[in-house]
Amino acid sequence: MLLAVALLGGCGGNQSADQTAMNYKFEAIDYEISRLETVTLAVQRRPFLAATKRYIALVRQYHDVLGPEEARRRLSDRADEISAFCLPCAGMLADAAKSY
Repeated sequence: MLLAVALLGGCGGNQSADQTAMNYKFEAIDYEISRLETVTLAVQRRPFLAATKRYIALVRQYHDVLGPEEARRRLSDRADEISAFCLPCAGMLADAAKSY
């Protein structure tokens, strides 16, 4: 995985290495959450909670690259998307969005 990030870092055009790594990590967790939405539905909340916590941590890790508006938008959008599957997760995301 690190090799892929390193290889992508050289062909990102105007993106910095931090932005490229950030985009890769967000794509990976977005994919994981979308799989949870289609495979487990609301039957198992634990995987949603774990993925939500990682998503919030990722936004916090890259808040300086994202900026406050983009961080808030990502968290709010994810809260809207996941609310049908995990209300506590949506609440966690909405609370995290308030800090930006």
